[in-house]
Amino acid sequence: MSSRKIFLVSILRNPNPAFDLSPDVAASLFRILAARSPSFPALRASHALLVVSGAVPFHKQVNRRLAALYSRLSPDDAVLLHCQLRSPDPIISGFVIKSLVRRRRDPSDVVAFFCRHVHPVGCRPSRCTFPLLITSSKFSESIHQGEILHCLALKLGFLGHLPVPNSLIHMYASCDGLDLARQLFDEMPKKDRVSYNSLLDGYVKSCDFDEAERLLRIIPDWNVISWSTLFNGFVRNQMFSRGISFFQQMQKLGVEPDDCSVVSLLVVYSNYELAQHGKSVHGLLLRRWRQIPLHVSNALVNFYCKCGLLDAAAKVFERTMEKDLISWNTLISGFGSNGRGEEALGFFKRMLQEGTKPNDITFIGILVACAHSGLVEEALHHFKMMSSEFGMKPTFAHHWCLVDLYVRLESPCDALKVIQEMPLYNQSAIWGAVICLAKVRGDISVGERLGKHLIELEPDNSRRYLPLLNIYTAASRWDKYKELMELMKARGLKKLPDCTLIDLNLVVHKFLVGDKSQPEIEKVYGVLENIANQLKLQPPKADDAMVDAI
Repeated sequence: MSSRKIFLVSILRNPNPAFDLSPDVAASLFRILAARSPSFPALRASHALLVVSGAVPFHKQVNRRLAALYSRLSPDDAVLLHCQLRSPDPIISGFVIKSLVRRRRDPSDVVAFFCRHVHPVGCRPSRCTFPLLITSSKFSESIHQGEILHCLALKLGFLGHLPVPNSLIHMYASCDGLDLARQLFDEMPKKDRVSYNSLLDGYVKSCDFDEAERLLRIIPDWNVISWSTLFNGFVRNQMFSRGISFFQQMQKLGVEPDDCSVVSLLVVYSNYELAQHGKSVHGLLLRRWRQIPLHVSNALVNFYCKCGLLDAAAKVFERTMEKDLISWNTLISGFGSNGRGEEALGFFKRMLQEGTKPNDITFIGILVACAHSGLVEEALHHFKMMSSEFGMKPTFAHHWCLVDLYVRLESPCDALKVIQEMPLYNQSAIWGAVICLAKVRGDISVGERLGKHLIELEPDNSRRYLPLLNIYTAASRWDKYKELMELMKARGLKKLPDCTLIDLNLVVHKFLVGDKSQPEIEKVYGVLENIANQLKLQPPKADDAMVDAI
C-alpha cells in the first residue's frame, strides 16, 4: 500500500481530537496532503496549519506523509522536518536519505545527515535504507567511507540482505577497489543476477575485458543487461572490431539488444561507415517498437550523418515526436560537417522559433558548418550572438572554428588576428591543437600557413620561427625543418637556445635550457633525473643480414 493510502486510512480510523480546525479547513488540508504532487506553497501552508493545530509532532502518519512530500519537492525542508521531530522513525529517515541521494546532492551531506540526525537519536537504519548510504559513498568516490559502512553493515547483520552486499560490490568497483569487490563477491553464500552484473560492470570500467568475459560465461542466469554491459564497454573504449564480434555472439545466442546496445551498435557502424548494416538495425527497430525512444532516434540521426546520408537523417529527425536539444545539435552538426552549411543554419533558425535554447555545443556546430561552407559573415554573426543574445563566453573550441574557417579560405592574417584577440590560455591551446594535428595525423596545413605568416610579419625575429620548427618536428618533416634552419642561417639570425614546446592537454608549455621559470620545475627536473638513472645504454644488436653481408 502506498504512503498516500496509508495516510488516508490512518486519518479516517484515528482522527486526532486535538486538531483545532474547522471541518472545511481540515477537508482542504487533508486533500492537499493526499494529493500525489501538491504545489510547494500549498504544502508549506498545510504544514503550518498542522503545527498550529497540534498534529505535528504527535501524529506519526501525518509526519510520514509530510516527509514523503518534502522529500520529493525540497530535500532541505525534509531535513528540517526531521530535525524538529521528537522521535523520528526509520521510515521518515529513509524518505530523507532517499531524496538526498536521488537529487545527487553532495554525498557528504547524506552521511552527515545520518551521523548527526539519525544515529544519535537511536534511529537504527533499516536494511532498505542502508544501500542508499552505500550509494552516497560511491558518488563521493570515498572507499574509506564505504569501508566504514561495510563494517557497520556487518555489525548490524545486514550482509545477509542481498541488496546491501550488492551495493558494496558496486561501490568498491566504482572506487578503484576491484580486488575488494571480488573478495566480497567470492565470500557471499548467495548471489543473484545483480551481484554478477555489479562485478561485471566493475571489470568493464577498469578495462579488464578478459576477466569480464570469463565472469560472463559463469553467470547462471544472465540477461540482456549482462551482455549489454560488456558490449557497451567495448564500444566506449573504441574496441570496435571486438565489439562487433561480441555482438555476433549475442545474436547467435538469441540475446535481444536493449536500447543502450542499439545506440552502441550504431556508433560502431557509423565509425566504419557501414550504411547497409545501420539501415538493417533501423528496420529492426521499426518492426520492434511502435515509437522509437528519443535517444535511439538521436543515435540514428548521428549514424546517417556520419555515413553522409543526410536526407535519411532529416527524415528520422522529422519523424521524432518530441525533439530535445541533442536532436537539434546532432542534425546541425551533421549537415554542417558535410558541407551543407546553409541548411544547418536553417535548422538553427527553426530551433529558435520552436523555443529551444541553444548551448555552447550548438554554436560549435554552427561555426563548423560555416567553416566547411565558407560562410564568413554568418560565422562572425553567430560568434557575436553567443555573448550578445545568450550570454555565453566563447571557449577555445569556438575560436578554433574561426581559425579553421580563415585557414580554409587561405586567409592566415585573419586567422592570426583571431588568435591574438583570444585570451592567453586559448592562444597556447591553439598552438597545442596545431602541434597535435601535426603529431597525430601528420597534418601540417593549418600550422604551416600560420607559421609562415608569423615569419612574414617579422622575418628578422628568430622567435617567430619557433612555432613552425616545432610543427615540422611533431610531424617528423625533417626536410622542411632543415630548409627552415638554412633560411634562418642565410638571413643571419642567431641560433635559438635549445627549446621545446610540450603540448599537455592541448596547452603549450615552453622550456628553455636551464629554464627555471616554470612552476614546479624542480619536480620536472627530479623526474628527468630519475628517468636518466634508470636508462642504461646497451650496445646495438647486430642484424643477421648485416653479419651475412660482412
